[in-house]
Amino acid sequence: MKTILAVALLFLVSSLSHGQEWKPSDKLLDAIRQVESSGGKFVYGDRGRSLGDFQMGRAAWTDVSQWRKARNLTLYNYRTDVFRSDIAREYASNYLSILRTGLLKKLQREPSASELYAAYNIGLTRFWEQSRYDIRRINSMTARKCREIETMIANTPTQLANAAPSPK
Repeated sequence: MKTILAVALLFLVSSLSHGQEWKPSDKLLDAIRQVESSGGKFVYGDRGRSLGDFQMGRAAWTDVSQWRKARNLTLYNYRTDVFRSDIAREYASNYLSILRTGLLKKLQREPSASELYAAYNIGLTRFWEQSRYDIRRINSMTARKCREIETMIANTPTQLANAAPSPK
């Protein structure tokens, strides 16, 4: 009984220290919104395949909805809600959290803003296929946008998180 109680207590303490999910900074989200849609001026991209302030495609939206469902968070409809700036921002934030988790596993370190953006822009799988997660080897358009993102957040402290610290 004492062993079970000790394990449960250890789990509780661990959960409390890592309980809050990582979230991208407002500065990173603002930079992505600016690069993707000129600050919300151009909400149709990729010939209508990417929509809203954060230029999200249906597949990314679906991935985020599954992630949100697993966390008992409110789900939103792509067709009707992708153009609502507040919801699009929330979904972009969640998508970056998903991508960060994937990059952490692959890179074994905290991803840079450029790496997060490259994964956001072309997807985690294509990022691997194009460059093996090497930001210097991605296509020229994404590379240019990565430089824009880095320039926009240059005045931000090195931590991109404004929520929970990175797991060690």
